[in-house]
Amino acid sequence: MTTAPTRLAFAAVAAVAAIGLAGCSTPGDASPESAGAYPLTIDNCGTELTIESEPETILTIGTSAVSLLDAAGASDRIIARSGEFGAELPDGLENPPTDAEIVDPSDPTTEKIVGAGADIVVGYGLFNSTDDDLAAAGITNIVIDGECSHDAALSDPTDFDAIFADVERLATVFGTTDAADARLTELRAELTELESSVPADAERETAAVVYYFSSSSTLSARGGQGIANDILDRAGFDNVYGDEPSVYLEANIETLLAADPDTIVIAYGLYGETFDEAKAHFLSEPGAAELSAVVNDRVVGVLGGDLSPDPDAVRGFRAVLEATGRISE
Repeated sequence: MTTAPTRLAFAAVAAVAAIGLAGCSTPGDASPESAGAYPLTIDNCGTELTIESEPETILTIGTSAVSLLDAAGASDRIIARSGEFGAELPDGLENPPTDAEIVDPSDPTTEKIVGAGADIVVGYGLFNSTDDDLAAAGITNIVIDGECSHDAALSDPTDFDAIFADVERLATVFGTTDAADARLTELRAELTELESSVPADAERETAAVVYYFSSSSTLSARGGQGIANDILDRAGFDNVYGDEPSVYLEANIETLLAADPDTIVIAYGLYGETFDEAKAHFLSEPGAAELSAVVNDRVVGVLGGDLSPDPDAVRGFRAVLEATGRISE
């Protein structure tokens, strides 16, 4: 099981514009795309999960689930939310579930999940409940692909291809593949455009992505298994924590000083803090002033939600490129 910083880092997230098809059906409608497709068996973090009938209502845990479902064309089925830890809903959602009740700002219990009245859960995993407890209540739990490392090491790093595949998986579950295909076409085109904007002769440098779980927590960083590592790589940076076989890891100023990256990206907004507040927290670390990135004014901020395993990572990629000047006009 992961530490608290791991839970939150994907709980605060953001997305881009989706397609109008998502809003054309009501949560109870069975779309023609899914007619006769059940029972449906999908991979759920390495385990086969059978869904007996098309889910009509959803409880989300964390905002990455909201962003993924919106891209898949199914966010109109969200009736309850949890696990957002005070973070804002992602920007640019086609169907933002603003009317969905927040049943718990942190990790929901079995009682709260059951009380929400949803017939399926989509999120970063369970910490105050279990799959067996939910199954006994007739509720299915789907863990988003980029969060499978909560209980076991990922076999493969999460990259953009994995995020897009997760959108397709959810669209299969909810019978919204046409909507998802349209949105994925847009996302793939944007990603290709961003990659082509990086100057071919740009010098490869080092970088680190760091963040704080809360105002009182210690420093954490993004390792080699998460989307932040893929973003740095595509932007022309070597992640100084890239050899760490994890998405998140506890870090400290000593390891950062030893690596002394050229650029430091602070993932902020995970508990509602601004970049200025997160940066001030970071600069208060003993020895932080000695870092080359600090001396050379190479400390930049990117919304933590845009460095998560969902479609908002495309926006995070753009933000990293713009903040570090690695994008040609």
